[in-house]
Amino acid sequence: MEYAVSSWGNVTLLFSAGVRQPKPMDKLTLGELLLANRFPPSLFQAYEAPGDGTLKAVPMSLALSEIPEGRNVILQCIRNTDIDALRPNEMETVHHSQDAVAAMFDFQWADEAKNPTHRVHLVDAEGMRDIVFGKISDFLTRQDASLPLVAGISGGGDSNTLVQGMRRYASTQNLDASKITCFTLVMPPIWPESAADRARELCSDAGFEHRVLYPKDMAQLLGMSESPERLWEELSDRYTADLAHFFGTFFINLAGRAICEEVNGSRLLVGYNREDVMAELLFCLMNGRRPMPFPKRRTGSTDVLMPVWDVPKNMLDACYPHYSEVNYSERVDSSAVRRSSIYYMAHCLDALVPQMSMSLMTGTARLMDELDGWQELTPVMGTPLLHTGYGDADEQKKLLELLNRYFPQWQPVTDQAQ
Repeated sequence: MEYAVSSWGNVTLLFSAGVRQPKPMDKLTLGELLLANRFPPSLFQAYEAPGDGTLKAVPMSLALSEIPEGRNVILQCIRNTDIDALRPNEMETVHHSQDAVAAMFDFQWADEAKNPTHRVHLVDAEGMRDIVFGKISDFLTRQDASLPLVAGISGGGDSNTLVQGMRRYASTQNLDASKITCFTLVMPPIWPESAADRARELCSDAGFEHRVLYPKDMAQLLGMSESPERLWEELSDRYTADLAHFFGTFFINLAGRAICEEVNGSRLLVGYNREDVMAELLFCLMNGRRPMPFPKRRTGSTDVLMPVWDVPKNMLDACYPHYSEVNYSERVDSSAVRRSSIYYMAHCLDALVPQMSMSLMTGTARLMDELDGWQELTPVMGTPLLHTGYGDADEQKKLLELLNRYFPQWQPVTDQAQ
């Protein structure tokens, strides 16, 4: 993996995943300076004060180096917001450990005395794992997740935490760990062999059955006439390699549901994190669609459970830093631009207003439950596929015809896919 290198004093930072070299301080814009202090630029108006008693409005895109020498710029907070009362850039640091690996932000805009209480909790690796594993165990308890359970484990930060969370759940509920089946798909470059090694190590330690499915195993499990490698080649030729993440989610769901049927189970655990769920919710709302159910979603005869739906990605990565960093370096370096943009928006929510995503998700879920308003997934008859009713009918028909060549036992009723 290539890194962009930037240094401040004796600190050198390596920015990965295509991040460009950060701007030097004098190239920061007025808006970026406000963002660095947790102030949204749209909350301010900028004026240049030449010193002769006049004011000139200037854009927030003005860089510090572009301000003429001897001139002042006034950043005036716009009315309707008492920024002094909210104090978003003031935080109390709570040290739960001197060897912190993660920061947990706790913003309360007004307590009973109408004062803001903003804290950042610094937690070490052991404390972080205890929090995350406990949340997973508590989630499964609330869902009354009876055995057998099936979980997709990728070897990355998200799903690997499921193993230890399920381990705690089985221990506290006195359940038979051998009734928990984890599976990992291996098909480079989408799913590398080394990911299975990491997952195998965790599952062995927990006492769970771990199934590694190679292309021939996937083909046998799903009744395919040709290898999933050939399917990926054909789909990526048609839709480009940006399809990788969608193909991966699609195949993990198919394989997980098939294993559930084999073990007579009805619950499939996946590692969808907070930003995963928030990005999907934003996509649905922005496109005028009803939200997809979370953190439990019925797919055919299987309940897909999302035990880490409310846990930020960086907290999950902090539980297994080496595993997660290696997983990043191995993953397919391609993603659909629109998919990237919606994830960017999801991460932006909590960047300025910590826990905002949780407020939106829990509020939306409560409203959908009350209105019975969740988006229903309709079966594509004759297949294990489901659809939302959106999309181009002709394109759906062509895709079904392509898939049917690889899954000959499917007997799709194409009219219903429209």
